[in-house]
Amino acid sequence: MATKNIFSKHLPNVKLATRFDADGNEIQVERREDEEQKRKEQDIIDTLVGAGYYRAHIQGLSSFDKIVGGMTWCIEACDYDVNVDLLFHENLTIGQKIALTEKIVGVLPRMKCPFLIEPHQIQGLDFINIFPVVQWLVKRSVENRSKKADTLRKLAATQFQNHCTLESDRELQRMRAKQLANLQAIESKYLPKRGFKLRKAAGGGWIPVRPKDVTDQETPDGALEDVLEADVDGEEGDEDVSVSTEQEHKISVELTEADRSTLAKTYDNMKQTLSGEAIEQVSERNRIKAQLALKLALEKKLELALSECEQLKTTVQEEEQQLKEAGSQKEALEEEIRNLDNLEITEANQKILDHVKELVLKNERMKKQETQFKENCKKELAELQQKIDKAETSTPDEDMLELQRQLDMELERLKSLRLQLAKKNRSYVAIKRQLDTVPDRTELAQYQRRFLELYNQVSAKHRETKQFYTLYNTLDDTKLYLEKELSLLNSIYDNYANAMQTPHSREQFVQQFETIVEGIRATKAKLKKKCDDERAKRDGLNGQLVCLMEQQRKYATTVKQLTMECQRNEALMQHLKALKASIQQQEQQS
Repeated sequence: MATKNIFSKHLPNVKLATRFDADGNEIQVERREDEEQKRKEQDIIDTLVGAGYYRAHIQGLSSFDKIVGGMTWCIEACDYDVNVDLLFHENLTIGQKIALTEKIVGVLPRMKCPFLIEPHQIQGLDFINIFPVVQWLVKRSVENRSKKADTLRKLAATQFQNHCTLESDRELQRMRAKQLANLQAIESKYLPKRGFKLRKAAGGGWIPVRPKDVTDQETPDGALEDVLEADVDGEEGDEDVSVSTEQEHKISVELTEADRSTLAKTYDNMKQTLSGEAIEQVSERNRIKAQLALKLALEKKLELALSECEQLKTTVQEEEQQLKEAGSQKEALEEEIRNLDNLEITEANQKILDHVKELVLKNERMKKQETQFKENCKKELAELQQKIDKAETSTPDEDMLELQRQLDMELERLKSLRLQLAKKNRSYVAIKRQLDTVPDRTELAQYQRRFLELYNQVSAKHRETKQFYTLYNTLDDTKLYLEKELSLLNSIYDNYANAMQTPHSREQFVQQFETIVEGIRATKAKLKKKCDDERAKRDGLNGQLVCLMEQQRKYATTVKQLTMECQRNEALMQHLKALKASIQQQEQQS
């Protein structure tokens, strides 16, 4: 079965639906609303549930998870391994979905699935193409499970019979053992005894002989005589059969030299007894028979020639009749031309004159056609005569050579026609490829949907990367400030004991400490200003976003009003045209 093309010429019902990304912003993507797709989706879920995959009843799962899980369950039920883990990986990304569907699609050819399907059809939820595959998998899994059940049942019965025995079976075995013992006792008590044996005699035939272990008393009366009579009757029957066979098939007997010489002498005597007149009569009779056969052949040829002559005469008469008709028509036309010449040519008679000219031209054309017809008839007659002569003089070998020549010519013509057909097919395929390279509206819509999905994935990955970079920079700055703070505290701790020894060093230590505090305050103020600037920038962008959304709503409202006004305008124009048509009809009627 051929798979359905996802880029078909059928324009689906496409609607823009509202979706939200990770930050809560709206994303406009395409969503296909097709009643047939919904019906096929429900059929797939019902099929999986009927087969025993009750996970498809869970409402919280997506359609992709239900279908992929059901297909994986059916494949594993058919004893094929799929490297898929669906227990803790739901709501996957596009790349993970395609990788997962590729694993499933790779197993289907090994299962000899008659339906072909692509990974993007499963990922895109093309239920029309998924349904026959799921139906076939469910049927295969049910058959495999029934076979497994039968095998397990037979194995259980075999194991039970090997290790366990019923009381009825044991009773039957004991009864059979008793019956066998009784039969063996009876056979050993009443053994058969042989009375005679047949032995082949020297001159042929069989002779009954009493065995040594048999006494005369055990021999029945008359048995020997019956056997001997049967042997003699068999030999006589064989002789009668051989004689009747020779008479029926007339088997020739070889002659001796004396018999052959006697037969030759008898034949010579018979020839001499015949007189010369009888021989002449026989030769005259043979000559008369030959002349009669020749006469019959000549009569047949004469009849054929007469029939051909009659046909030619009829053809000549028909042609003469046509010639007479043409001559009469010509005379009538000439008479009409003379009458027209006598008439005065005026405007009223100009049409008649033109008609007469046309008739004259027609007459000339008919004359030409007549001459051509006669020539064609003569050519056909000559060709037919040549064919007749050739048929009379030709032999089967020449006919075979002619037929072989015609066959070779037809084969050459067929070969040339096939070459022309191949050129036309190549040009057709090239034009079709050029047409296929141009995408239509449905293909562009599919491309747009795929590009939007890729754009969303790339934007999500870019946003995530930016967040990682921001987090890294923030942590790096925090680490830098913590290191500075730690180094500052370490320097204070190290210099505190020395600075507290003298008043002068104490004042210097306090001044240095105040300088450090001022630097920290300046840095804090700078960072706070930067944070305020970023916050103001964010507020400005939010304001621009609100304005743009308001403009978008106004634009949508304006487009809707414009559409309604256009529809109203079209209705009014149609009404005006109807009024104009009715007014024109009333004027025509009045």
